[in-house]
Amino acid sequence: MHTLTRNLRHLAWMTWTIPFMASSSFAISYGTYDARALAMGGAATAVGKPEQAAFYNPALLGLHDKDEDDSRDGRFYFPMILAQVSDSVETAADTYEDELDQQLSDAVAIYNQGQLQAAAANVSQTATDLRASLNDIGDDDLSLDGFVGMSISEPSLFEGGALYMGARFIVVGSPAITDTDLNLLDRYIEAMNSVAAGTDPAVVAATYPDLFDANGNLIDTTTTLTSTADVGALGIGEWGIGLGKSWDLWDQKLALGITPKLMRVDAFRDNVDFNAGNDVDGIEDSFSDTQSTYTSFNVDIGISAQVFDHYIVSFTGKELLEKTFNTRGDPDPITGEPTDGPPITLSPRYRMGLAYVNNAFSLGIDYDLEESVPMAGELGTQELGIGAEYILFNSLALRAGYKTDQTEGGGSYSSFGLGWRVSRFVIDFAYTSGEISQAGALQLGWTF
Repeated sequence: MHTLTRNLRHLAWMTWTIPFMASSSFAISYGTYDARALAMGGAATAVGKPEQAAFYNPALLGLHDKDEDDSRDGRFYFPMILAQVSDSVETAADTYEDELDQQLSDAVAIYNQGQLQAAAANVSQTATDLRASLNDIGDDDLSLDGFVGMSISEPSLFEGGALYMGARFIVVGSPAITDTDLNLLDRYIEAMNSVAAGTDPAVVAATYPDLFDANGNLIDTTTTLTSTADVGALGIGEWGIGLGKSWDLWDQKLALGITPKLMRVDAFRDNVDFNAGNDVDGIEDSFSDTQSTYTSFNVDIGISAQVFDHYIVSFTGKELLEKTFNTRGDPDPITGEPTDGPPITLSPRYRMGLAYVNNAFSLGIDYDLEESVPMAGELGTQELGIGAEYILFNSLALRAGYKTDQTEGGGSYSSFGLGWRVSRFVIDFAYTSGEISQAGALQLGWTF
């Protein structure tokens, strides 16, 4: 297995498995934590239900208009599972599985045995495939964002509370595919196309002297690629309590909410050289060695106004206390003391929501009021989401949504989902697919 393949495996490994290590990713978006919000384009700050309030807007707990003894609107959800992965992660994984650099090395070895036209064409085609794969990886950030947890909520008459526990994992990689690497592969392709077309190999070797040794053999340069990726990861274990209450104001409802929470944060960040080392386990250990663990307190707030019974306007702030988490760097070469590695910042995010709600139909819009702060060199995000829900027979919820990232290079996503209630048992699932990523969610629950 060649070094490039090992490091593409390393990128895919970090993106898929750091979440589980961190619980013992893109810029940090507002976050999607449950199946209903995912199905509805991420809209939840105004159109959300009480069981979603602790995640998105605790003020929604104060807009519930029934006493807890007269309703079964309390919810216990476990498990809640959601994951979103970028297409570039799948491309990196496919490149690893196909071992394109190993194929190129094998093709070079076969060509050097006889310098035949067919062998040259094989080198050209394999180099073309590898170049296309690297180009695809470099087009977008590698990212994984997900949540695993549980929640309990009990809304009462214009007030309520909720508790949730879980782990959010965010892994991001910002690839730097160099022009040097792409140009090198282009020269491979040009040289081998010339041989495949019938040009004398000696003439081609003289035209491309950097690709051939003194004996006219094609040099295998796959181990000299210079591309890298800046990879960061956060594993956030959260324990939060959401509280909300509303008051009458000119015959309308004004609700305030707060979610204080305790957080365990595991931060990782490293610059991955596609040709660093010969042992993939050593590369993975190097990334793991950057781990720093913090215990932190933070708070979310929400304000919602319900007017004319069916219209809700909300403003929310998430993680209002900005936190910077230093990763662990290499030891000081003189003193041997540990040093701080590249930092990862968890910044406040602010969102506004609008909604129309009634017993059978709900429509909501959410909008990030500013661009999120990048976590590890990747692009920021600023999302606009719209979602709708229609309830049939008081038991089957049909949901659909659309979300778009307003920043340059951001993608758009369509989503759908179902919610089903049978007696006291509830199940929700959702799926979303877009230009640069896809996601799914599933949760099981109980009403009380």
